[in-house]
Amino acid sequence: MGMSRCYALMKCLLILFNIIFLVVGLGACAFSGWALWEGAGGVGAGRVGLSCVAIWGVVLALGAVGTLRGVCGAGHPVSLRGGLALLALACAAEAAAAAWGAAHAPQLRQALRDRLRDTITHDYGVVHSHTHMLDVIQHELQCCGAESVRDWQEAAWAGGDVAEPSHRGSLDLSVSAPASYYWVPTSCCATDDPFECETSRRIATASRGSPGLYTVACSPRVLAELARVARAPLALAAALLAAHVLALLLALAIAARPQHDTRYKA
Repeated sequence: MGMSRCYALMKCLLILFNIIFLVVGLGACAFSGWALWEGAGGVGAGRVGLSCVAIWGVVLALGAVGTLRGVCGAGHPVSLRGGLALLALACAAEAAAAAWGAAHAPQLRQALRDRLRDTITHDYGVVHSHTHMLDVIQHELQCCGAESVRDWQEAAWAGGDVAEPSHRGSLDLSVSAPASYYWVPTSCCATDDPFECETSRRIATASRGSPGLYTVACSPRVLAELARVARAPLALAAALLAAHVLALLLALAIAARPQHDTRYKA
């Protein structure tokens, strides 16, 4: 009787874990599909990463479905063993991703810095979502430029919110030209006064900024904010990995339990 209760408890826990895995897997598939459809991953490594998340979500969801079918009696033990194999594959992928991320943390931070500067140089004023994202970052984190305000000097920004056409053109380096300058977005302004902000946005090329602008670089603040925000997701990921290992152990114990042959009972 005691062993029967123990197996019943193990089945209940395994069902609970796999319901969670099914929800997480479907959620990962939905998010990755949406991000790929919207082009949020850009090209190259971003799309590859989102595709890997989608594949992982499919494997996790299929493993959860197979395990649930096996535990509930439909197709047991074939479904249980198939689901167990898929869960083991998803667990191995999670562990490998965690190890890779820990080993390449400096490269990931540098890639984020490079991506932020590339957004300033090429995407601002061209890609609406990137323009809005960068404005929010600069305004909320009270910073300007990826590494410094002078990053905007290299930006191919059309100046969509600038009133005068002269603000948009490239620098005039002729002998008769006035002192060259460049412009920064209003999200760089440290003041709420429109006139003071408009005046501060015009920066001489030789200058490192003006008094009415944020002078702190965005890259360090973005990295610090991501590190703070990532604590909860990382804790959830660690809990998911621990639940995965426990579920695998429970599934192995249930799959190894001897099955009684009832074919010849009266």
